[in-house]
Amino acid sequence: MPAHSTPSHLFFLTQPKGNGAVLFSVQGAPRGPELSKIGTFDNRDEPQLLAAALNGALQGGAGALSKVHQCSASLPGPLRKRITDLVGEIEEIYGDAPRSQSARKTARAVTETLERPNVALFSLFSTTVCGDCSACGCAADEDCAKCDVCDSSPDGRGCVNCGTVGVTPRAAFVLHHVLRDLADRTYFTVRSNFWEHSVPDSVETQTDWFLLHCARAYDDLAADLLSGQVPEPRCLAESVALGFALSTIGGLHTESVRADESYRALPASRFDDDWEFLADGVGVFDVGDRARAFLASDVIEDDLWDEWFTPYPGVERRDETRGFRS
Repeated sequence: MPAHSTPSHLFFLTQPKGNGAVLFSVQGAPRGPELSKIGTFDNRDEPQLLAAALNGALQGGAGALSKVHQCSASLPGPLRKRITDLVGEIEEIYGDAPRSQSARKTARAVTETLERPNVALFSLFSTTVCGDCSACGCAADEDCAKCDVCDSSPDGRGCVNCGTVGVTPRAAFVLHHVLRDLADRTYFTVRSNFWEHSVPDSVETQTDWFLLHCARAYDDLAADLLSGQVPEPRCLAESVALGFALSTIGGLHTESVRADESYRALPASRFDDDWEFLADGVGVFDVGDRARAFLASDVIEDDLWDEWFTPYPGVERRDETRGFRS
C-alpha cells in the first residue's frame, strides 16, 4: 500500500454484539475522525485483547505487534488477514521516523482526550511466567499457586527455569492510576498555588516551571504503562517521580482503586500487591541511590533543573514536542 494511502489509525475499540463483539478502528480523515469496522468476533475476550495490543502498538509499545500476531493466529482466514494488513499498515508508519513520532504523539493525545485509558492494555502484562517449564509441570492458569516446585523457591515466585513474575496486569493498573493522580495534583499545585504534596518535600521551593515538568514526568511514566511497557525512567526527575509514586501506594486511596470494576476485570495474580519485591527483589522499579536521596531529603534550595531533567546517557529520549496538558 503506498505511504500516502495508509490509513491513519488513532484508536481501536470494541462494541459488544450478542455474546461477541465488533472491533473498530477510529481513523483520521480530512473531514474528521471516522469509525471503520474491522471485524466481528464470536466472543468478547479476543477483540478486547487485540484492541489493547493494537493501541499499544500505536503508542510504540515494545512487543505489542508480536502480541497482535499471537492473538490473531487462531482467527478465521479473512479476519486474520484483516488483522495482518493492519499490522502492516502500522509497521509502515513506524518505519518512517518523522511519521512514527507524530503518530505516537497523536495516539497518546487521542487516548487522553477521550479520557478513556484502554484498560485492556494492562492485560499485556503477565500474571505468571510459568506454563512451559518441564521441571514444574504446573498450570499457568492456576498462577503456579499449587506447584510444589515454584512454591519451594526462595521467594515462592517460580523455579530457576521459569524466571520470576514481574509487573502484573492489576499492579500496572494501580501504578497507572497513582501516576495520573500525582500528575493531576501537581498541575493543580501549579495552577492554584495550593501545595498538594504530589512531589517530594525536597523540591518544594522549585519554580512552577520545574513542577510542570514533574507533572509531565508522571504522565510520561503512566503512558509507558498504557502502551504495555514497564516504566523506564529516562532522567532523574522520572526516577524520583516513580519512586514517589511507589511510596504512596497503599491505604484507603489504593483500596478504592482495587474496588474499581475495571481493575477487578483484569487477570488476578497472587503477586498483585508485592510492591516491595518489585522495588527491591528483582529491581524492576529500582530508581537508584540518587533518586532515593531526594525522596528522603528535606527542602533543597539549590537549582536542580540540569540534574533532574537531563536525559540519562544512552536512553531513548522522550518526544521534545509533546507539551503539557492544556
